[in-house]
Amino acid sequence: MDRFEGLAEAYALYRPDYPVEAFRDLLALCPGSRLLAVDLGAGPGNSTRPLRAALPDSWMITAVEPGRDMRRVLQRSFHADPRVQVVNGLAEAVPIPDGSAGLIVACTSFHWFDRVGFFAEARRIAVPGGVLAQLRNRHAPAPLLDALDHWVETTARSIGEFPAEEAAREPTVRDLTAVEGFRTARSRTYRWSEIRDRRGLIDLFLTRSVVWTLVRRIGLGRVMSEMDAICSHHLGTQTAVSLTWETTVKWTHRR
Repeated sequence: MDRFEGLAEAYALYRPDYPVEAFRDLLALCPGSRLLAVDLGAGPGNSTRPLRAALPDSWMITAVEPGRDMRRVLQRSFHADPRVQVVNGLAEAVPIPDGSAGLIVACTSFHWFDRVGFFAEARRIAVPGGVLAQLRNRHAPAPLLDALDHWVETTARSIGEFPAEEAAREPTVRDLTAVEGFRTARSRTYRWSEIRDRRGLIDLFLTRSVVWTLVRRIGLGRVMSEMDAICSHHLGTQTAVSLTWETTVKWTHRR
């Protein structure tokens, strides 16, 4: 997880959170009223915050994060909250007992996991009827954002630095349905919007690990200059941009 070292503060500030509504809908699918939720690859808390807001006081949360820098910010955010336990761990080796999790979420983190190990661990820690969910935020197509994405990919590939993880295939609903020990999977997408200024948009892109790799290779000045030029081409003198996000949730139940 060294790829994210030094990114935690920016990640917490500029990466979008997830809709609280999505976690509330998942909660309605969970068994029981006093259980444990596990947030795998929790980062600095962008998923843990809305998860915490969605769950009633009868639930506890274990936020699992292997990255030292990410975990530092995560611990700072929840140090006074007895309902949230922050632990050092992997999605393939979660430090909790068998059959103890009513809800397991992985939010824009699955592509970093070993698929076989992750599903085996989810099967181990989930209670019967427990929910396993994958959430991911993606921006809706837009000319400016598509141009920035194209620049990142083209520049990274030109210097041989585009990581395989960026293109790793996420499990489809059919894939989740086929996982041993789980039931037929479902999916739902939530659309929502936010307004960012030009610098806030560039800061968002700077939280991507592949962009941070570019910063190390070609320099922050060049990265920001070229991104700003793309923004100027699409926005002119406009100082703010509306971003539409699509949060896709795929979930299944433990048999």
